[in-house]
Amino acid sequence: MSHILIQDPSDLSARFSNKDRLGYNGDGSEFEIDFLIEKELAPEPEEELIADNCPSLEFGAIEQYLPRIPSREQDLISLYYRDRMKQEQIARLFGITQAAVSYRLHRGIRRIQFLRTIPELDYDTFNLELGPKFSEQDLEILWRMYETTCQSAIAKEMNLTQGRVRHRFFRSLSRIKDIIAEEVRVRKAEIHSLINQGRHFSREEYQEELDRTIEESRHGKYWTVFYAISDRHFNILHEVSLPQFRDRGDAQIISSDA
Repeated sequence: MSHILIQDPSDLSARFSNKDRLGYNGDGSEFEIDFLIEKELAPEPEEELIADNCPSLEFGAIEQYLPRIPSREQDLISLYYRDRMKQEQIARLFGITQAAVSYRLHRGIRRIQFLRTIPELDYDTFNLELGPKFSEQDLEILWRMYETTCQSAIAKEMNLTQGRVRHRFFRSLSRIKDIIAEEVRVRKAEIHSLINQGRHFSREEYQEELDRTIEESRHGKYWTVFYAISDRHFNILHEVSLPQFRDRGDAQIISSDA
């Protein structure tokens, strides 16, 4: 029996020399633009918010991200970091173990740490800006990846294979980068035209113009978000369903008199 391994084209091309890589045109300009995009639009580094569920975390620093994480984790984080309840007390309120509370707190904070590194997207603006450039299926995959970061869940919801979801996601990510790169190429051409007309640009001014073009691109936030997801953050927002949490922890709170 033979086995075929499907790889992302950009990963595959990286195994060969520069002249064989995708997008190479002989003068190095494509790789320069790639480098600039990655430098200017890279996600913010993750900030370690807590150590061993230390309750000294400032609640105001994370409150705005709570609506993006599962509701049971919102409740636990609010009780622990806002109301300063002990994990044992929370466990008794919800009828779960202290270990379950600790796990959920850790998982919730990890989600928030990730969310703090990426821009927040608006659904209507997302469709307005990317709609003309992507198919409906690709748009849906991108938005669902933003909401859940889980390929397998999306594949099930859209009745697709996980391989197809992954392929189209990476293809769309590459397409977003190509759109930004084209904006940079247009600006470079404009600068060269000005130079031919006698306008002087120092090396620093030239570089600043290219950097500004990337920073001000309305597509930049999308590359940042989806690159962050692709960079070892698949499933970070997906709610894990474990038997010990089933029908517990987000139903009724057990009365303290019980």
